Amino acid sequence: MSVGPLVRSGDAVVLTVQTRLDQSATGGARVLSQHFSSLLTTSFDAVRLVDENGRRVYVVSRQRDGSGCVCTGTVRFEVGETRPLQAVFGGVPAGVQRLSVMLPYAGVFTDVPIVDGVVPAPPAERTKTGQVQQPLDPASAAPAFTAALDSYTERLDVAVRTRRSAERVDISLDTDVLFRLDSAELTPGAGRSIAAAVADLRAAGPVPLTVTGHTDSTGTTAHNKTLSRKRAEAVTAALRTALPDGEWPKTVVAEGESKPAVPNDSDAHRALNRRVAITYRARTQNPVTATPTATLATAPATPLTATQAAATATRTAANPSTGATAPAPAALPKTKGKQGRAPDGVEVAMPLNRGTIRFVPGPVTVRGPYLLIPLTARNVGDKPATILDFLGQGVFTVRDEFDPYARYGTAGVRLLQGDTAAYGLDYESAPGAHRCLCDRILTKAIPVGGEQLLSLWFPAPPVGTGAVTLDVPDRMRITDIPLP
Repeated sequence: MSVGPLVRSGDAVVLTVQTRLDQSATGGARVLSQHFSSLLTTSFDAVRLVDENGRRVYVVSRQRDGSGCVCTGTVRFEVGETRPLQAVFGGVPAGVQRLSVMLPYAGVFTDVPIVDGVVPAPPAERTKTGQVQQPLDPASAAPAFTAALDSYTERLDVAVRTRRSAERVDISLDTDVLFRLDSAELTPGAGRSIAAAVADLRAAGPVPLTVTGHTDSTGTTAHNKTLSRKRAEAVTAALRTALPDGEWPKTVVAEGESKPAVPNDSDAHRALNRRVAITYRARTQNPVTATPTATLATAPATPLTATQAAATATRTAANPSTGATAPAPAALPKTKGKQGRAPDGVEVAMPLNRGTIRFVPGPVTVRGPYLLIPLTARNVGDKPATILDFLGQGVFTVRDEFDPYARYGTAGVRLLQGDTAAYGLDYESAPGAHRCLCDRILTKAIPVGGEQLLSLWFPAPPVGTGAVTLDVPDRMRITDIPLP
């Protein structure tokens, strides 16, 4: 397999992947594009282009009349035959000079250059099965769907969740931890959540902050509006000790029940909607998430108030002479799953007698603000093996969005670094609907002795992190994966 370069043609770029069929499980011709297709097609339409520095992803263009993708369709390859698989991506900005190419089950080809030139045409002669492979027409392509890449991290020891897009960062604090029922007075236990947010905000550097209060739909609209404002003001006052307004100017906003994160249709969802969000504009440099100091990670015998905890974070960060040392790695959460260590990985018997697979992490690379981890799934059993839903999430994702196919990809794999869990990058495919930047449908069987190469994208952990852990809760865990 030979990838690229990407050739710019008018407003589009064209990807060409020269592909050879070396062997066939059936011995006959195969539709190779089906290996790289989305769920209900046999076309070369599941490939994606990733712009790490621009924090964007591009998917294959469709025809302007909406009739299908501008990509290689059903072409049957015989063993030993080499043919191009091609796809058109309309609307890639002229200033973009290189992109990474993500192929399902085949990994990521990084830094593929974009060049001006003639788009390679398929061979004029018929395939060995008698087909004519038609050249693509880039001019027929509608602009490719493109979206900003988002990341989601969660502190497992405190109720702090962070969502980061190309434009903004949203740190969400669970008000059930910060406040008692129907109260705007910070609880003694709120200090750890406030301190965790302060550590992240100090790492980001001085920037204007918007502190927004949200409630669920319980109670009257007017009452919820007032309560959300008082809670946002209480959090703002606690932040002010560590983050002075001169460097971190703060704006308080009260949304009440008007902007729920998820529908208010269950106790769990209402709890997610009760929150105070701290939002700021994302900087262009690589994001760095601060690791709280040992002082903050260890609960004191007498709980600090939110203001005291924030002040402690400031003193420790600003004055290394206090004797504070780098924090010891936090203990990983417990798991019932099979465990292994890099470089050997972990061997797992798939549920429902679906074979035995060894998952082995490959060399990790830092791609701008992201971490790229190749994960090889190797069939070490004596019959075909299928991953299916072993690495997936539930049909309600970590974002609490309904996605019936989230079970069948790698969206359930998270990156653990101490007590922080990072989930795979995703992007908004439609309003309120996110799709993971991952191998999405793992229904294809792996033959005995065969492999599938999976690609995992995460937000990069703090600079200086030596190793990370891959984890699927209560299914499998691979520790001690070294970082470059």
